Amino acid sequence: MEFQGKVAIITGASAGIGRAYALALAGAGATVVAVARTLGNLDGETPARNTLAEVVKAGEGLPGRIYAHACDLETEADVARMTEQTVANFGRIDVLVNNAGVYPHYDTFAITEPEWQMNMNVNVRAPYLTTKYVGPHMIRQKSGSIINMTSGSAQFWPKGHPGHEELLLYCVTKAALNRMSTFLAEELKEHGIAVNALSPGAVLTDTWIAVDPKATDEAAASGWAKQCTPEVMGPAMLYLAQQTAETMTGKILHTDEFRKSWP
Repeated sequence: MEFQGKVAIITGASAGIGRAYALALAGAGATVVAVARTLGNLDGETPARNTLAEVVKAGEGLPGRIYAHACDLETEADVARMTEQTVANFGRIDVLVNNAGVYPHYDTFAITEPEWQMNMNVNVRAPYLTTKYVGPHMIRQKSGSIINMTSGSAQFWPKGHPGHEELLLYCVTKAALNRMSTFLAEELKEHGIAVNALSPGAVLTDTWIAVDPKATDEAAASGWAKQCTPEVMGPAMLYLAQQTAETMTGKILHTDEFRKSWP
């Protein structure tokens, strides 16, 4: 259990990739603070899927333990409170996975100011805020790993590919997140803290399946999209979670290339 005694915060942990990451870290022995807006009924025997309560329930029996924390990442006071409560309860923070995000589809020339602001708040400002409050605790420890979930669309999205004409804002936010990751990697290097960005690629989450069941069936059959399980999604993230500024930092990586072109 390489993460025994380690404490991790994962945002957007109630569903999809964040849920898989929470279970993977707990499976490796970590204490996991699972963060999302949707808490759910923690006292229920069968809590609703895509809630923090369900993730906590799913993690029962793993070597580590998952704790739920409802938090609005667009509200700075909520982020500060979540961080301080984590330190008060567990004494440290070793891993921060900034997974929460939105995947907007807007006509390129019809994005409203509120839509632009909301997407920037969730995809860029929220990872900044969590790092702003978690960072000082990692600096005091002189250790830590921060992983920002990005997308290949930050660098290139081929014209003609489905959704190309609707993804300007998503591409912009992920490009900003990449640059923030490389900047913070240099900023925090002297303190031993690793900062890397990881693109999960095409993943068959509940959200994707609900939106387009036919497309996901085709993706699953062809093998180009991955199942959203801790076993499939976890290894690349777990590797990055163990890194330091001396071993790997400032990288923008893709899950599909793990154990191929990296580490």
